[in-house]
Amino acid sequence: MFWVYLTEFVLAVVLVAWQYAWPTWLRLDGQPPDLAVVLLVTVGLTRGPLEGAWSGLSTGLMVGSLGRLPLGGLFVSHIGAGTALGLLGGRIFPNQVFVAMLVTATTVIAMNLVELLFLPPPVFVRWLTGTLAQAILSGLVAAPLFAGLRALFSYLPPPAES
Repeated sequence: MFWVYLTEFVLAVVLVAWQYAWPTWLRLDGQPPDLAVVLLVTVGLTRGPLEGAWSGLSTGLMVGSLGRLPLGGLFVSHIGAGTALGLLGGRIFPNQVFVAMLVTATTVIAMNLVELLFLPPPVFVRWLTGTLAQAILSGLVAAPLFAGLRALFSYLPPPAES
C-alpha cells in the first residue's frame, strides 16, 4: 500500500509542476488546465474515497507550495473533492473518458467556488471567465491524461476496502 500512496504523491508533484509550467500559448484566457484536478478525478473515480482523500491532500499541498492560494482553502477543496469523487466512483461509470471529462470540468468549477470563499478575487468577472476557461481546458486535457493514468493505476494493487 505504501507504493500506491508514494506513486500518487509523485504523480501529484509532477502534474502540479507541469500545470504551472504550462506554456502561455497553450492557455485558454490565460489559464492553464488544472492537472491536479485531473489526477483527483482519476484517483477518486478509479481508486475509492480513501485514496481520493490522500490524493486531495497531496495535490492541495503541491498547489499550495507552488501557487499563491492559502492552504486552508486548498485542503478543504482538494480533500473534499477527492473524497466525494471516491464515494461516487462506482456509481457514475468510472471507466468512461467522456464522464471523466465532464466530472473534471464540474470539479474545477466546484473547487474554485470553494476557494472563492477563502480568497475572494479583486475582480469577480475576471475570476468567473478564468474559472470557466480553466474548466473547459481541464475537461479537454482530461481525456488523454485520464486514459493514461487509469492504465497506470491498473498495475497497482486494488484499492483498500473502506
